[in-house]
Amino acid sequence: MRSYGMLLGATMLLLSEATLSPLYQYSFAARPFSEATFGSRTDPVVLTGRSPAECADSLDFTDKNVSFVALALTNTGQGCFANTKYSNGDFPIVLGTLQLGEKTFDAFEVQPPQSAAEQFVASGQQLYVRLPSTSDYRLYRLEGGVLIGVASLKATAADSFVPTGVTVNGITSAAVFLFLPAEETIPAPAKRTLSGQGVTECDPSFSEAETFGDVALVTMQSSGGTCWKDARYSNSNYLLELGDLTGSDGASFTAFRISPPSVLATEFVASRTHLYIKQSGSTNIWSYVPSTGFHLLDTIEAQAGSYNKTSVRVDNLAETVVVILQPASTRISIWPLEASEVEAAWLDGKADGSFSLSARRFSVPGQPFVPETNWNYGPGTHTGNYGTYKRFFAMTHSDGREGIVWQDFANDAVKLTWLAKDYLSSQTVQLTALSSTIFVGAAGDGLGNVILLLGASGSPSDKTATSSAEVVKYDAAGNELQRASLPTGKSDLNIYAFSSSGASFAWDTGSGTIGVSLARTMTQASDGLNHQGGIAFVLDASTLQMITNYGQTSGHSFANSLQVSEKDGWYLGMDLGDNYPRGINLWELKAATKSWQKRLVYEFKTKHGTQATSPAGAAYDVYAEISTASQTFYKWSNDNYVYTELAHPGLHEVNDTVLVFFAGESPPLDNAATGQALNVARNVGFVKIPRDLSSDAVLSPGAEETGGFYTFGGGWSAQTNRGISFLTSKTDVSQSVSRLKTAEIGQAILLIWEVWARDSYNRSECMVVDTDGAVLQSETPMAYPFPLPFADDVPIINGKAVAYVGSPDQQLVRFEFCYQGCEQPKMTSTSSPSGGSVSVSLPNDSDSSSSLASTSAQLSAMLLAMAALAALLKTD
Repeated sequence: MRSYGMLLGATMLLLSEATLSPLYQYSFAARPFSEATFGSRTDPVVLTGRSPAECADSLDFTDKNVSFVALALTNTGQGCFANTKYSNGDFPIVLGTLQLGEKTFDAFEVQPPQSAAEQFVASGQQLYVRLPSTSDYRLYRLEGGVLIGVASLKATAADSFVPTGVTVNGITSAAVFLFLPAEETIPAPAKRTLSGQGVTECDPSFSEAETFGDVALVTMQSSGGTCWKDARYSNSNYLLELGDLTGSDGASFTAFRISPPSVLATEFVASRTHLYIKQSGSTNIWSYVPSTGFHLLDTIEAQAGSYNKTSVRVDNLAETVVVILQPASTRISIWPLEASEVEAAWLDGKADGSFSLSARRFSVPGQPFVPETNWNYGPGTHTGNYGTYKRFFAMTHSDGREGIVWQDFANDAVKLTWLAKDYLSSQTVQLTALSSTIFVGAAGDGLGNVILLLGASGSPSDKTATSSAEVVKYDAAGNELQRASLPTGKSDLNIYAFSSSGASFAWDTGSGTIGVSLARTMTQASDGLNHQGGIAFVLDASTLQMITNYGQTSGHSFANSLQVSEKDGWYLGMDLGDNYPRGINLWELKAATKSWQKRLVYEFKTKHGTQATSPAGAAYDVYAEISTASQTFYKWSNDNYVYTELAHPGLHEVNDTVLVFFAGESPPLDNAATGQALNVARNVGFVKIPRDLSSDAVLSPGAEETGGFYTFGGGWSAQTNRGISFLTSKTDVSQSVSRLKTAEIGQAILLIWEVWARDSYNRSECMVVDTDGAVLQSETPMAYPFPLPFADDVPIINGKAVAYVGSPDQQLVRFEFCYQGCEQPKMTSTSSPSGGSVSVSLPNDSDSSSSLASTSAQLSAMLLAMAALAALLKTD
């Protein structure tokens, strides 16, 4: 039985280490569209349309018809005016046939009137048709190759003319009609154009002409309560296509592809256009985008038999969108389901196994931070300059499980999620609710205990007052163990309000301390202002009391990073200052006693005044060196922009050296290239220096650059950069590096960043360098888009880099980056829609035979183990 257990364990281990499947791929195929066409078989015959008149006691169409077609003068409320002053006339009628697939039907064409009313139209013309029997009939109009039902007809006597309810006096182009027995089936069209203006929220009457199967487009009320169908104030004409959305997992859904409006409002959009749907019960409306999969647009409780309003807007579409309607209980996802509450997929990688990206998505009770919606400011925005808080904090349980502390944005709480060792389940506990407090950050001791820093939200009305702050300790089960208030007074931490630039935490179990780097706004200074700055301090991990206050790190301080140093009893950190100092300020501080060292490792440019007089009232000379014919600068500055982002963690101690990574604009000290938060493309940069911060040596290549800036008071502040190396060379501002993450894997450093325009995400890329900054894997675009939290670190777990985000579907997403020896995606037996097998294409820099051999060997070992297990089971 012992060998049985060993084989079972080995088999399960191999199964648990099996690679993940790729994401399911879906494709939309439009259903065949048979366009109905009209062909004439007679020359036009003109009907005056002014006789007979509906005002008469009886209508006599003798000699006033073209076979089964006639027109009658209508009373529009003012009588029947047959004279040429007040009615249009002379309508050419053409008889012909309509071809729809293999079927041919008699049809007719009504052309616009040849004689227009001389003054104005007081009476119109209604279309009449002669029905051969008293059976039920249906009148259709040809629009864009589609037959649209416009009226139900029935005669009281055979071979008699009946009114259709269709007026033709205002037509401006030829209109084709036909009538058929009601039992005649007309195939539903697979494509048509809806104006979006035929039905309004003000008058929600859904005619067949304004619907397309289960969907309709409706003009909505403006903020003033008017439904604007005027071409000046609403977009119109949307192509809709019916089709099938079929996935590599074998699933298939009826889908609608909606194109952007082809006619745009000539002034502005006052009335939006929304999607209405005909369904029953709780219904989800999903969109599908090939690059990112399904997105839930809305959930409604649909009333059967009618078209129901949704929040889905279509007038602002920039590209086609594929939409499906499904019961809310139906699971829709491109993500393979790994367990009941866990989705997982291999996302990207190389066939030689040198790199891979995979992810698992855990359903959690709450809404974790979603970068795209909760903080989506780009490097070219004012807000982006100041950064934001860290959002996810990796923890370790005493039993080895991985944990994550995160804020629930749906329920204003801080929660702790523990992941099962096999990543097939998770457990979440709530640590604290947030009411009048904010979640500043967290740290763990590696044994399941967690501390949170909680601060008062907002700021006091009294600018000299301080805000409260607490440190709270919890065990792995979420039980509160300890709580301590921090000294926030002016002579201590001096916290008037917490700054959005956030905080960093590190728990040194060796010294029993917790280091904190915090950005905050201070109490009112002598100049009447509440200045912002960074501060560093150390807590006793046992008592949660502050034991060392290191004071200001930088002022202002718009980003920070902190870690336990490899130097026993020390912390290593950095922050991004805009003035004191202006640059990346690297520092170390001792845990138990007050001792620290600083070094400015990177400096950047400064925007100077564009007026001679500063806000302080002093006048300054022209800064001729950077002034141009179109812009004059003066010798003073007050620039809060930093033109730089810290990498996170961005600090790497290697063999008594330190590498510091960042994203910056080059050349860094060009004061002429300022004026906006983002002026030239940002690139990945680094500098390598000795671990001894008292040394001014540099160990990385890079020419010396000198410069400087004039301070607010007009004094010259010299600047020098040495050993600055840029690893990328982007030149387009819309391709700027942002959200740079670094992770040390073995003797290599993985760099992951996002490419942004000024205010929008483009894609993610990666690179691998050695500990000297030499490139091992060049910058590589990632196939799967994955925006990450701006300031979060990327921890190393089981030899792989890990990052966390939230999904809008209340999931905690765990991304895993592997470098060297990476697994390949699992090939499934699922057939593709075309009947072939589903394949995964992998980019490769070299021959993949070794990785294929490795995969083959793994599969062989698994099969042998399973065979042996089966034999044991048989003999037992």
